[in-house]
Amino acid sequence: MRKQGARLLASVMLCMLLTGCWDRTELNELGITAATSVDKIGDNWIVSYQLIIPSAISTLSGGGAGGISPITVHSTKARTIREAVAKSKLESPRQLYFAHNRILVVSERAARYGLSSLIDVYFRLPNSRETVSMLITEGSPVRILRQLMSIQPISGQGVQQIISNESRSYSLLPHVKLYKFAMNIVGDARAGVMPEILVSGSPNVDAVNQMGETNQPSRLKLGRLAVFKSDRFYGWFSQRESFGVSFLTDEVNQASISFNCGGGSDQQGGMNSAVTLTRSQTKVKPHIVDGHLQMEVHVKSAGMLEETVCTDNLQDPKVIKRMEGSIQKEINGIIMAAWEACKRDKVDVLGFAGAVHRKYPKQWKRMKQNWDQEFASADLKLTVDFKLERIGVSNKSFKSLEEPEGE
Repeated sequence: MRKQGARLLASVMLCMLLTGCWDRTELNELGITAATSVDKIGDNWIVSYQLIIPSAISTLSGGGAGGISPITVHSTKARTIREAVAKSKLESPRQLYFAHNRILVVSERAARYGLSSLIDVYFRLPNSRETVSMLITEGSPVRILRQLMSIQPISGQGVQQIISNESRSYSLLPHVKLYKFAMNIVGDARAGVMPEILVSGSPNVDAVNQMGETNQPSRLKLGRLAVFKSDRFYGWFSQRESFGVSFLTDEVNQASISFNCGGGSDQQGGMNSAVTLTRSQTKVKPHIVDGHLQMEVHVKSAGMLEETVCTDNLQDPKVIKRMEGSIQKEINGIIMAAWEACKRDKVDVLGFAGAVHRKYPKQWKRMKQNWDQEFASADLKLTVDFKLERIGVSNKSFKSLEEPEGE
């Protein structure tokens, strides 16, 4: 009994010696970072930070008059990225906190130099998020951070929502997170992609008094698709080519496709109808025939008619069959545009190298030594199947109702 009492007393005495939360950081000592950008000029890295101003956010949410920017942006420069981040302590009263960082914008200059050191920093530091959304811009990336948005007061969060919603409901550009980009550039293909973010219009909306305008002179928008070989920027794909990449990598969730319904009494040329893809699946099978690589791709998708000016009877199975053929032709053209772009640049952003490695591990040992050339000389056997499952609540187009009966 005495021994138990002595042990209890010793435990209490030891607890009194503990200092508690010795490494605590109070909330009012943190600078919450919503967005970060990285640029490279000469031998120096320029790191910029978009910091949230809590008092301004509370004013906006409380229905106040505003007049205070919800964010502030500052930059630091050094020979290494980590040194640049450390230099923020020379001008910021708060410790930078990256756990809520939503986007990472890199300049084309930095991307041409190489992003391996940037990725290393994010994987090495415990308070950095490897799930941060990556974007690239052609000009200065700090311009993206300074741009204000009328709907979303914190533009870093707004941009992250834009790319997330776009990839989920339009599928034109992929939502690339840092860990995914890193896995792609060190994988079998050693290639990756990154969506472009840009400021449309001029000048920047970086003043609070401009936020009240109904038509802002500039706004943030997504653009092209950047292509990487290893960790370095290589070139640009158009939005149509990027859409084809989404099909070939099985990353189409929902999408809108314009097509020409053709035939019948409709005399309008061009894309006069639109369909929304509700589901899509892509299967890729590599084949080696007489020593030559052939990629067999089967795309199976379905959708709903959203718009048409065709005057044909939509209850006629032949009309539906013809529409499905037109949509298949358009999807085929989108995919082939991406395939030709990949072969032109000799860059496998489609991940075909992984499929070849899994099916032909022995042959891959030889092919990986010169994969870019092997990929560029490969053939594509493409099959596209589309089913128009719904035509909406109307069996006729409005244009057909305009024509007098009997004509």
